[in-house]
Amino acid sequence: MTNHEQPLRFRPTGRRRNRIAAGVALAAVAIGGNIYVYSTLDDATPVVQVVRDVPAGTQLSADMLRTVDADVDATVNVITGDRLGSLVGSYAKVRLVSGALVTSEALQTGPLVSPGNSIVAVQLPDGSLPVGTRERAPIQLVIPPTSDPSSTAPTVIEGRVVGLPVETTSALGDLSLSVEVASDDAPTLAAADVVRIVLNEPADDPATAPDEDGAS
Repeated sequence: MTNHEQPLRFRPTGRRRNRIAAGVALAAVAIGGNIYVYSTLDDATPVVQVVRDVPAGTQLSADMLRTVDADVDATVNVITGDRLGSLVGSYAKVRLVSGALVTSEALQTGPLVSPGNSIVAVQLPDGSLPVGTRERAPIQLVIPPTSDPSSTAPTVIEGRVVGLPVETTSALGDLSLSVEVASDDAPTLAAADVVRIVLNEPADDPATAPDEDGAS
Protein backbone atom coordinates (compact mmCIF):
# COMPACT_ATOMS: atom_id res chain seq x y z
CA MET A 1 0.00 0.00 0.00
CA THR A 2 1.47 3.34 -1.02
CA ASN A 3 1.25 6.53 0.98
CA HIS A 4 -1.40 7.79 -1.40
CA GLU A 5 -3.71 4.84 -0.89
CA GLN A 6 -6.45 5.18 1.77
CA PRO A 7 -7.77 2.17 3.74
CA LEU A 8 -11.16 0.98 2.58
CA ARG A 9 -14.05 1.87 4.92
CA PHE A 10 -17.58 0.42 5.11
CA ARG A 11 -20.02 2.89 3.67
CA PRO A 12 -23.61 1.62 3.75
CA THR A 13 -25.78 2.42 0.81
CA GLY A 14 -28.86 4.62 1.21
CA ARG A 15 -31.18 1.60 1.38
CA ARG A 16 -29.03 -0.14 3.96
CA ARG A 17 -28.85 3.06 6.06
CA ASN A 18 -32.66 3.17 6.08
CA ARG A 19 -32.82 -0.44 7.27
CA ILE A 20 -30.34 0.26 10.05
CA ALA A 21 -32.31 3.32 11.15
CA ALA A 22 -35.56 1.33 11.13
CA GLY A 23 -33.98 -1.41 13.23
CA VAL A 24 -32.73 1.10 15.77
CA ALA A 25 -36.20 2.67 15.96
CA LEU A 26 -37.89 -0.70 16.49
CA ALA A 27 -35.43 -1.57 19.23
CA ALA A 28 -36.14 1.75 20.93
CA VAL A 29 -39.91 1.11 20.76
CA ALA A 30 -39.49 -2.39 22.23
CA ILE A 31 -37.32 -1.12 25.05
CA GLY A 32 -39.78 1.70 25.73
CA GLY A 33 -42.69 -0.77 25.80
CA ASN A 34 -40.92 -3.01 28.28
CA ILE A 35 -40.12 -0.05 30.49
CA TYR A 36 -43.80 1.00 30.41
CA VAL A 37 -45.03 -2.50 31.26
CA TYR A 38 -42.68 -2.88 34.18
CA SER A 39 -43.42 0.62 35.40
CA THR A 40 -47.16 -0.16 35.54
CA LEU A 41 -46.81 -3.42 37.47
CA ASP A 42 -46.80 -1.44 40.68
CA ASP A 43 -50.20 0.06 39.78
CA ALA A 44 -52.05 -3.20 40.59
CA THR A 45 -54.82 -2.74 43.16
CA PRO A 46 -56.45 -5.39 45.40
CA VAL A 47 -59.98 -6.03 44.08
CA VAL A 48 -62.73 -8.54 44.90
CA GLN A 49 -63.09 -11.71 42.82
CA VAL A 50 -65.56 -14.61 43.02
CA VAL A 51 -63.92 -18.03 43.40
CA ARG A 52 -66.84 -20.12 42.09
CA ASP A 53 -70.01 -19.72 40.02
CA VAL A 54 -72.68 -17.79 41.94
CA PRO A 55 -76.24 -18.06 40.54
CA ALA A 56 -78.42 -14.96 40.45
CA GLY A 57 -80.24 -14.41 43.71
CA THR A 58 -77.62 -16.18 45.84
CA GLN A 59 -76.66 -14.57 49.13
CA LEU A 60 -72.89 -14.14 49.24
CA SER A 61 -70.78 -15.78 51.92
CA ALA A 62 -67.14 -15.19 52.76
CA ASP A 63 -65.95 -18.41 51.11
CA MET A 64 -67.29 -17.24 47.72
CA LEU A 65 -64.96 -14.24 47.57
CA ARG A 66 -61.29 -13.35 47.71
CA THR A 67 -59.03 -10.43 46.85
CA VAL A 68 -56.60 -10.41 43.93
CA ASP A 69 -54.20 -7.78 42.63
CA ALA A 70 -55.34 -6.45 39.28
CA ASP A 71 -54.39 -3.54 37.06
CA VAL A 72 -57.75 -2.37 35.71
CA ASP A 73 -58.85 0.78 33.94
CA ALA A 74 -60.26 3.50 36.17
CA THR A 75 -63.56 3.35 34.27
CA VAL A 76 -64.19 -0.25 35.43
CA ASN A 77 -66.37 -0.12 38.55
CA VAL A 78 -64.66 -2.92 40.46
CA ILE A 79 -64.89 -3.27 44.24
CA THR A 80 -61.63 -2.76 46.12
CA GLY A 81 -60.32 -5.50 48.37
CA ASP A 82 -60.74 -3.52 51.59
CA ARG A 83 -64.53 -3.71 51.09
CA LEU A 84 -64.71 -7.49 50.83
CA GLY A 85 -66.14 -7.96 54.32
CA SER A 86 -69.02 -5.58 53.63
CA LEU A 87 -70.16 -7.70 50.67
CA VAL A 88 -70.94 -10.77 52.76
CA GLY A 89 -74.71 -11.07 53.08
CA SER A 90 -75.50 -9.15 49.88
CA TYR A 91 -77.22 -10.81 46.90
CA ALA A 92 -76.09 -11.42 43.33
CA LYS A 93 -78.31 -9.58 40.84
CA VAL A 94 -76.92 -11.65 37.97
CA ARG A 95 -74.93 -14.84 37.62
CA LEU A 96 -71.30 -14.34 38.67
CA VAL A 97 -68.88 -16.62 36.85
CA SER A 98 -65.96 -18.09 38.75
CA GLY A 99 -62.89 -15.86 38.42
CA ALA A 100 -64.85 -12.73 37.52
CA LEU A 101 -64.17 -9.42 39.25
CA VAL A 102 -67.15 -8.17 41.27
CA THR A 103 -68.75 -4.84 40.39
CA SER A 104 -71.23 -2.80 42.40
CA GLU A 105 -73.87 -3.17 39.67
CA ALA A 106 -73.82 -6.96 40.08
CA LEU A 107 -74.93 -6.87 43.74
CA GLN A 108 -77.84 -5.64 45.81
CA THR A 109 -78.60 -5.61 49.52
CA GLY A 110 -82.00 -7.36 49.40
CA PRO A 111 -83.23 -10.70 48.03
CA LEU A 112 -83.75 -10.95 44.30
CA VAL A 113 -87.37 -12.05 44.63
CA SER A 114 -89.74 -9.08 44.39
CA PRO A 115 -92.20 -8.42 47.23
CA GLY A 116 -95.50 -10.28 46.72
CA ASN A 117 -93.87 -13.01 44.64
CA SER A 118 -92.93 -16.62 45.36
CA ILE A 119 -90.49 -19.18 43.99
CA VAL A 120 -91.82 -22.44 42.52
CA ALA A 121 -89.80 -25.34 41.10
CA VAL A 122 -91.44 -26.85 38.03
CA GLN A 123 -90.53 -30.17 36.40
CA LEU A 124 -89.89 -30.00 32.67
CA PRO A 125 -89.19 -32.78 30.18
CA ASP A 126 -85.67 -32.68 28.79
CA GLY A 127 -85.65 -30.62 25.59
CA SER A 128 -88.73 -28.56 26.41
CA LEU A 129 -86.86 -25.46 27.56
CA PRO A 130 -86.70 -22.74 24.87
CA VAL A 131 -83.27 -21.85 23.50
CA GLY A 132 -82.03 -18.60 25.00
CA THR A 133 -83.64 -19.08 28.41
CA ARG A 134 -81.45 -17.46 31.06
CA GLU A 135 -81.64 -16.25 34.62
CA ARG A 136 -84.16 -13.43 35.18
CA ALA A 137 -85.65 -13.97 31.70
CA PRO A 138 -89.39 -13.19 31.48
CA ILE A 139 -91.50 -16.26 30.64
CA GLN A 140 -95.05 -17.53 30.44
CA LEU A 141 -95.86 -20.78 32.22
CA VAL A 142 -98.62 -22.54 30.31
CA ILE A 143 -100.71 -25.22 32.04
CA PRO A 144 -102.67 -27.26 29.47
CA PRO A 145 -106.43 -27.69 29.99
CA THR A 146 -107.51 -30.66 32.09
CA SER A 147 -109.84 -33.47 31.05
CA ASP A 148 -112.76 -31.39 32.27
CA PRO A 149 -114.82 -30.55 29.14
CA SER A 150 -115.57 -27.10 30.54
CA SER A 151 -111.88 -26.27 30.58
CA THR A 152 -110.94 -25.44 27.00
CA ALA A 153 -108.22 -22.83 27.40
CA PRO A 154 -104.84 -23.28 29.03
CA THR A 155 -103.92 -21.42 32.19
CA VAL A 156 -101.16 -18.86 31.55
CA ILE A 157 -99.04 -17.49 34.39
CA GLU A 158 -96.48 -14.72 33.97
CA GLY A 159 -93.14 -15.30 35.65
CA ARG A 160 -89.36 -15.06 35.55
CA VAL A 161 -86.59 -17.61 35.62
CA VAL A 162 -84.75 -17.58 38.94
CA GLY A 163 -82.17 -20.29 38.43
CA LEU A 164 -80.95 -22.26 35.44
CA PRO A 165 -82.41 -25.77 35.21
CA VAL A 166 -80.83 -28.67 37.04
CA GLU A 167 -81.24 -32.38 36.42
CA THR A 168 -83.52 -34.30 38.77
CA THR A 169 -83.28 -37.90 39.96
CA SER A 170 -86.26 -38.80 37.79
CA ALA A 171 -85.72 -41.74 35.45
CA LEU A 172 -87.44 -39.68 32.75
CA GLY A 173 -84.61 -37.17 32.69
CA ASP A 174 -86.76 -34.24 33.77
CA LEU A 175 -85.31 -30.84 34.56
CA SER A 176 -86.15 -28.71 37.58
CA LEU A 177 -86.57 -25.02 36.77
CA SER A 178 -87.00 -22.46 39.56
CA VAL A 179 -89.33 -19.64 38.58
CA GLU A 180 -90.67 -16.52 40.27
CA VAL A 181 -94.41 -15.88 40.01
CA ALA A 182 -97.02 -13.85 41.84
CA SER A 183 -97.79 -15.42 45.22
CA ASP A 184 -101.47 -15.82 44.22
CA ASP A 185 -100.44 -17.95 41.22
CA ALA A 186 -97.91 -20.08 43.08
CA PRO A 187 -100.37 -22.77 44.36
CA THR A 188 -101.87 -23.28 40.89
CA LEU A 189 -98.43 -23.68 39.35
CA ALA A 190 -97.18 -25.97 42.10
CA ALA A 191 -100.19 -28.28 41.68
CA ALA A 192 -99.88 -28.56 37.89
CA ASP A 193 -98.75 -31.91 36.48
CA VAL A 194 -97.74 -30.50 33.11
CA VAL A 195 -96.16 -27.09 32.49
CA ARG A 196 -94.82 -25.62 29.26
CA ILE A 197 -92.48 -22.63 29.04
CA VAL A 198 -92.84 -19.72 26.61
CA LEU A 199 -89.88 -17.33 26.47
CA ASN A 200 -91.00 -13.69 26.26
CA GLU A 201 -89.14 -10.68 24.93
CA PRO A 202 -86.69 -9.11 27.40
CA ALA A 203 -88.30 -6.67 29.81
CA ASP A 204 -87.24 -4.53 32.74
CA ASP A 205 -86.76 -6.55 35.91
CA PRO A 206 -87.90 -4.73 39.09
CA ALA A 207 -85.66 -6.88 41.26
CA THR A 208 -82.54 -5.82 39.38
CA ALA A 209 -83.28 -2.10 39.36
CA PRO A 210 -80.53 0.12 40.81
CA ASP A 211 -80.33 -0.24 44.57
CA GLU A 212 -80.96 3.14 46.21
CA ASP A 213 -79.07 2.12 49.34
CA GLY A 214 -76.10 0.74 47.39
CA ALA A 215 -74.88 -2.83 47.28
CA SER A 216 -72.07 -2.36 49.75
